[in-house]
Amino acid sequence: MIERVKGYKTIILITFLGVALRLIDIARPFSGLYKWNEGHYAVTALNYFRYGLLLPVNEYGVDLTTTPFYTWMVYLSFRIFGPFEWAARLPGLFFAAASIVLVYFITEELYNRRAATIAAFVAASAPGIVYYSRNVQLESPFTAFSLAALLFLLYYRKNGEHRFFLSSALSLSLAVFTKYVAILTLPALLWIWFEKEGRKDGKTENRRLITYLALPLLPAGIWAGLALIISPGLTTWYVSKPEAPWNAATMLFALYSALANYIPQDMGSHYYYPFLIVLPLLLTKMRRHAVMLIYTASWLTLIIAFPTFYLNNSYYHYPMLYGIAVLLGAAVAEVETTLAGREKTRVKSALALVAVIMLVLSVHSYNTVFRSYYTDFSETTEPTPFYSARLVAAQNTGKDFVVTDLPMSMFYLGGDPAQVKLAYTTQGLITATKSERYTYVVPYYMGNYTLKSVLEEHGYTQIAPRAWKKK
Repeated sequence: MIERVKGYKTIILITFLGVALRLIDIARPFSGLYKWNEGHYAVTALNYFRYGLLLPVNEYGVDLTTTPFYTWMVYLSFRIFGPFEWAARLPGLFFAAASIVLVYFITEELYNRRAATIAAFVAASAPGIVYYSRNVQLESPFTAFSLAALLFLLYYRKNGEHRFFLSSALSLSLAVFTKYVAILTLPALLWIWFEKEGRKDGKTENRRLITYLALPLLPAGIWAGLALIISPGLTTWYVSKPEAPWNAATMLFALYSALANYIPQDMGSHYYYPFLIVLPLLLTKMRRHAVMLIYTASWLTLIIAFPTFYLNNSYYHYPMLYGIAVLLGAAVAEVETTLAGREKTRVKSALALVAVIMLVLSVHSYNTVFRSYYTDFSETTEPTPFYSARLVAAQNTGKDFVVTDLPMSMFYLGGDPAQVKLAYTTQGLITATKSERYTYVVPYYMGNYTLKSVLEEHGYTQIAPRAWKKK
């Protein structure tokens, strides 16, 4: 056992590094990039204490548009540790660590251990992966499950053991049940399936394939059916999004933004541009790299299909980042092997220095791009983040009606939609103020002077930098 652990000491150290990087801001308030997601899922988890585990409730009311699997995990973390920001992020952190390990073993299976070490290091340190993998959102768990599905099917391809087939099918089921778009893992999985050495085209193999394709759809399909029955209006709107019709110009702009802005930002330019340099080399051996090329490219489908929403939610490509890490690891290891035949010691020393430089660049990129979003609340407007919302939550023992504009504030106000309503915009807050139905008005963004004048006009007194109470 000890010898086996020693054999994998490198991936253990890299995983510890990845976890350490993700712990840096784990206790930050929900005011970072895509804070809406963090508030939304944290509020859902909080309301399981009130409404039960079978009834996801958030700012939309009863909300079955997404499955409850991830928010159940956040709820469990709240149950054990309390309703803290870091507790909400713990499930994401767990799957982030798992994803680093999965990247290592996928790369080892497809290439070699040296490539696996490089790929895992990239996955552990790329700034966007660090940020999103720890955030309270669905990307970290569903990506980890999709990577597990790949790994187990690769093992099944190699030795034909039934346990790996079942493990892959179960992992894919959990990925799709966590977020429906995980079905985009299928193209890479099907490539592995049909590339399986010694595969027999008999009835047994065909039945297994049908089972493999059908199993992931069952839990997600049942939940989607319940959503359509219980809240058809919200579910239909969530899927169709009629306010953002598809058009070619927006799609092309979204693709350009992804490839030229968002993916370089999330990978870090120091990883992304070397990947672009080695991409032609990878494409010359397309069959060898087919699994990860297909896995990586599949997520562009989301950008093409939902360009408007990608421009507002630029993390849709998140699983691609792991594919890039694997492909970059494979290419660098191949170049290293070519050079190491001549100057083995110098090449290893140079790569160690490059790793240190890459880590420093990743930390710098994370700090300047992602950490900067936590400055939404300056000390000139709030003594501490969400001070006003916390103050109202402490004062409002009579459970008077409160209106706010975003789910992050709703979380700090207690999260119960029976008491706390969301107005979504400054104009919505103005309309709510004029209705005089709410005892407290707690904006996340102060908006414009119109809101303040309307509040004063309708008899509200400012009790905190971002909170007003009806006289």
